[in-house]
Amino acid sequence: MKNQNDYLLTSTVTVGQLKKWMQNKDDVAKNEIIKLIRHRFENRYIKHVREIKSGFLKMSIGCFIIETLQSFKEGEKDTSRIGKKMFVNFFKSEINNFPGFNNKLSKDFYSNIRCGILHQSETKNAWRILLTGPLLDTTSKAINAELFILALEESLKNYLANLKKQDFNSDLWKFAFLKLKDICENCK
Repeated sequence: MKNQNDYLLTSTVTVGQLKKWMQNKDDVAKNEIIKLIRHRFENRYIKHVREIKSGFLKMSIGCFIIETLQSFKEGEKDTSRIGKKMFVNFFKSEINNFPGFNNKLSKDFYSNIRCGILHQSETKNAWRILLTGPLLDTTSKAINAELFILALEESLKNYLANLKKQDFNSDLWKFAFLKLKDICENCK
């Protein structure tokens, strides 16, 4: 039986390597962990979503990115009972990248776009996903998926830059470590 520490998180990084970096807490470890997090987002979502020509599919992946990124920011290993809270918190913390996505709209987005797409394969309550227009048009209830993904990429860049700036004793790192430990556990 394979040792959990030998499982690959990427084509070159093992669970054991990540655990060592999390233990070492030095500049090399910080850079490697940030690279690992960037790699997870880039290779699971970002590079693929750029090629997609469907706004609906882009928005589906965008919802995955939001939930995953916010789970890193909050140290949550499972968002199944707190999904709405995760989206509200995400849009609140990312208001510069998502202007107009206030508390009320973020709840509406969660129920009618995220849950609609992921549970019924359609948006609800007359929301539309487009590939043109402004990021958000509340009058016509439309979201531009192209601009939405670009804003998500900016949110990810900001998150990684904040990790780089902060020390390992910060809440941001403590929460990232909680999420990373859970990722390691899921390799068992």
